[in-house]
Amino acid sequence: MMRRFVGWCMTTASLLVLAGLITESSAGQNPPPVNLVAKAPLGLNLNSVNDWSSEIVFVDVFKSARRWISQAKGKGWGQGGPLAVDDAGHVLSLAPDQYAETVVWTDFQKRFPGGIYTAFYDGDGDLDFTGDAKVVKREPGKLTVQVTPNNGSAFARITRTDPKNPLRNIRLVMPGHEQTYLKQPFYPEFLKRWRGFSVFRFMDWQSTNNSKIKTWAERPKLTDHSQAQGRGVCVELMVQLCNELNVSPWFCMPHQADDDYIRQFAQFVRQQLKPGLKVYIEYSNECWNGMFTQARYCADMGALEKLSSNAFEAQLRYYSKRSVEMFKIWQEVYGPQAAGTLVRVLATQSANDWTGSTVLKYNDAARQADAIAIAPYFGGRWGSPKNVDTVLNMTLDQFMQTLREDVAIARSEMEKYAQLARRNRLELIAYEAGQHLAGHGGAENNDQLTQRFHAANRHRAMRDLYRQYLFDWNHVGGGLCCIFASMGNYSKWGAWGLLEHGEQDLQTAPKYVAVREYLDALRLSR
Repeated sequence: MMRRFVGWCMTTASLLVLAGLITESSAGQNPPPVNLVAKAPLGLNLNSVNDWSSEIVFVDVFKSARRWISQAKGKGWGQGGPLAVDDAGHVLSLAPDQYAETVVWTDFQKRFPGGIYTAFYDGDGDLDFTGDAKVVKREPGKLTVQVTPNNGSAFARITRTDPKNPLRNIRLVMPGHEQTYLKQPFYPEFLKRWRGFSVFRFMDWQSTNNSKIKTWAERPKLTDHSQAQGRGVCVELMVQLCNELNVSPWFCMPHQADDDYIRQFAQFVRQQLKPGLKVYIEYSNECWNGMFTQARYCADMGALEKLSSNAFEAQLRYYSKRSVEMFKIWQEVYGPQAAGTLVRVLATQSANDWTGSTVLKYNDAARQADAIAIAPYFGGRWGSPKNVDTVLNMTLDQFMQTLREDVAIARSEMEKYAQLARRNRLELIAYEAGQHLAGHGGAENNDQLTQRFHAANRHRAMRDLYRQYLFDWNHVGGGLCCIFASMGNYSKWGAWGLLEHGEQDLQTAPKYVAVREYLDALRLSR
């Protein structure tokens, strides 16, 4: 039975103050009127690992470095000609006047942690750091690097490498972690920040959208040049993170992955994941959404296999077919443990419940799944070019009030899918959730609209909107709800992060505060 915490506001706010998550002043401002219902567990979509992310994930910060870029003396950026690299992304050799360069981090302003870092490397060659990172001492296989936050970016360069013993396996380790970074790879603040969530969805960590991976040999590996080369983060680190925080993983299998890839992935997870943790499994991501390669792939395969005379129906039916095939492989690997461990997810379009019924009906897929998943975002309509003037003609406060209508629209979508889930004896879960204020179709280039959306995400009223949104999700009977997303700088493409960066004043982070309040109430209800 759902529990209502009528006195949630003072209790939760006080706990957040004591935990250092919000200030006394923000705790007492405009307490939202919505009584909190906290039954459904919360999951979190972790943002991509890359050099421009504002989220520091690893104490070896080189794990987020970009692919090596070919440079040449006297030429423009990236104009160094073909660069010899191996499958792991390590530089094998350099042509005359050529050097290799990568971006280690960028767009941090002065927020990147400063101090004395240690760079380790294997092989024979000349390595240097520029930007906010400067080498102050050199030893064979080891550099002492002074990081002084200034411009918010740092670069690494290989200017010489021995083809017989190439310079490789570069690590740039934060102060105090030189002895422990291999066994304890995660930045402590990253671990602390996201404790309390039940599930991590690794869609972005796996670079699921538009993935080119087909075979197990093509997977990202722990020994790669970095974990930000476009193939995603290796399964070893995803499993280690979940074991560390006692969080269940949600994996998205690449849309072109063959059966062997799926089987070997499942075998590794079964062998290494902490017993007792559930495993959510999904075939790719948003295979109904034509903006992604995986959706077009499903459309092509559905047409090739003649699954329907209706092209979109054929696309969805192929998604059902391949999802069930993937489920069966995981079930074979897990054997008797599958029933209590695996959560087989079929994901469909929130705004179009026909996609849900179509996916569930084909070959009786509903009977071979455990959950139907949607992304019941709110506010997406305002990103359309036809609505730009309407948004900009409102004050920010008026716009925040109007967003209440969007939360109500999202609730109607939740209710339709809750009924569909009940009819098919499935759990309704959310693979992504939250606000969707982002321009599209050219509107993303309207700076005024972008700034309005960013301001809305920082507005105190967004806290109440998220509370109402989570209330509605619980009220319709929703299960796991995976918020999108952890942390990231706002841009014209959206304001997805619960936080923009690690030093953000939480009075400007109402989404994060609302989610933390919910997690607090959830903890108290157990």
